[in-house]
Amino acid sequence: MAATTEPTVDAQAIAAGTDVDAAKKKKAKKVVADNSKYAGIESVMPVKIKSSHAKGRHMVAAKDIPAGTLVTLEKAAASIVRNQSFVSICHHCYKPVSMKQQSRPKLDAQGKEIQGQVERFNVPNHSCVKCKMAAYCSEACHKNHAREHAVQCDALAESNSISSAHQVPLEHLRAVLALLGRRAADIADSQDIVPKFSATADGAKPSPYSSALDLNPNRHYIERSSLKNLQAALKQILALVPEHARISLSEAVEVSCIFNTNQFNLSVNNQQVLGLFPVSSLYFQHSCSPNCVYIGETNGVMYVRTMTDVAADADLTISYVELYQPREQRRRDLLLARHFWCKCRRCSTLLSQSVDRFMDGIQCTECNSGVMIFEETKEVQDINELMTDISALDQEIQGKFAECESCPAKIEVTKLVDVLKAAITDYGIAHQTLQQGDATKGRYQLERFIKEYEEKHVLNPHNAYLVNTYNTLMRVCSQLGDLDRAIRYNTVVIQRMEGIQGAVPENYPRLGEYHMSLGDMCLKQAKKKASNRTPIGRNTTRKYLKEAKASLEVAYTTRKVVYGENSSQAAEARRLLDEAKREYEEYSKSLEKKPKKKAAVPTPAQIAAPASTAAQAQKETSASA
Repeated sequence: MAATTEPTVDAQAIAAGTDVDAAKKKKAKKVVADNSKYAGIESVMPVKIKSSHAKGRHMVAAKDIPAGTLVTLEKAAASIVRNQSFVSICHHCYKPVSMKQQSRPKLDAQGKEIQGQVERFNVPNHSCVKCKMAAYCSEACHKNHAREHAVQCDALAESNSISSAHQVPLEHLRAVLALLGRRAADIADSQDIVPKFSATADGAKPSPYSSALDLNPNRHYIERSSLKNLQAALKQILALVPEHARISLSEAVEVSCIFNTNQFNLSVNNQQVLGLFPVSSLYFQHSCSPNCVYIGETNGVMYVRTMTDVAADADLTISYVELYQPREQRRRDLLLARHFWCKCRRCSTLLSQSVDRFMDGIQCTECNSGVMIFEETKEVQDINELMTDISALDQEIQGKFAECESCPAKIEVTKLVDVLKAAITDYGIAHQTLQQGDATKGRYQLERFIKEYEEKHVLNPHNAYLVNTYNTLMRVCSQLGDLDRAIRYNTVVIQRMEGIQGAVPENYPRLGEYHMSLGDMCLKQAKKKASNRTPIGRNTTRKYLKEAKASLEVAYTTRKVVYGENSSQAAEARRLLDEAKREYEEYSKSLEKKPKKKAAVPTPAQIAAPASTAAQAQKETSASA
């Protein structure tokens, strides 16, 4: 990502307070980055690292690589548990934390103790008793993290109050402290500035602090007031750090910006972790049609694997955003979070020739089939303008018209935007209802959204808001116990995402998880309905079992590629797949018609038996008389 986040000439000029045009004339020739510091990765992974004026630092396949190949394994230079996962996972290895209950006086609304009343609350079994900010899964992890934590402890104890006083996010301060812990550990170990590479997690060493400094901080994108608050907060934080581990205030601000611009948000043990992975940030370029995917594992390790087959010398790319969303939304997300305007092949292709036209597609009211197309004309050169006024893009639509791809119809772009804004408003109202805890009303609003915007041909069926609505409905119906309807909505999501080529890459993790949830729900419903032996019941059970097998097959294949064949995620999908196959076979056998037994041909003795029996009975009756 290094090449795409380089400051523009305009940004440099503005930061220096000089004339923009003069700065452009004096623009220095770009220097190709030296890769020797990171060349060791080429002897461990099937990759080559390169630098060029056009692309900056980037990584390519050293040979033809099949899908599912591990191309990078990196242990974070620094990582932090997100605030919402603070006491759920270990701050050293990210394994789940065991809890114990404690008691404390119950407080009233004014914060005063209620005499004679106590409340129970959970706390980690292992945590730092001094700062009460670091939780661990075991005493061993507590000890192993002691060196880094010693640098952070006193500052962490005061970080909440410092964060509130200066209106700086707590995670920003904790990230700086994590990097200071890495720096102190590197110094203590006489760590070379050259990172060590490994093909296994057990052999992986954290990327050094010095590698983090190779990343672009994009400091000039931060508002002056926010930067001032950050400086004030970090000044207090640094005063609480042991003297031997301190850095200058300027460098502290720099590393804070580096972390926030280049961080990866990883899901580890179903919890959220933010990590800084310098090698991956430097060499994996972003693409909205990526061929690689990154995932988080325990011990702060991030894996990057190929999602598709990659030819030798082809660029290895990842995506920093969700791919099934409108082009403009992807670009704005990248601009705000990563500070670059995406010009990948997908984003640079004319909208009329790109799959992106469906993501925010609005139906033509004349033919009810074509999508209305408006080609963006604004070429974003000055990112600084957009960072200060994100509405600058909206000004481009004034007086412009969108045309139907299937008929001659035209419409003002501003009217299309009004339609989309109305849809976004209704979509937001439904989600707000769900956030308030009213699942039944939220479901009604989402289903009404589909009637208003899909059944009345307002939005294209592949529109991202419609697809996301079906996805939310799937989760809500599952929560309400209506699995039949949840299965129906889940199926729609998969059909829409797979229905247009290029919307998401092969083995896309999110699509794989949709298949996983569909297979799981179908298997549960099949078991539930198996006792219904009516013709309709048999057909329904058999249909669910077939759908379960097909979806779990896709989920298993995807998880093998994304997480690795021997991963717990792949094993889980394999277990469900085997169960679905077994249930299908057993149910099919139970429905097989058993052949009727042929009546046995009676022998002459059997034919005569009734007569002799009758004669014997008559004889016994006569004797009795």
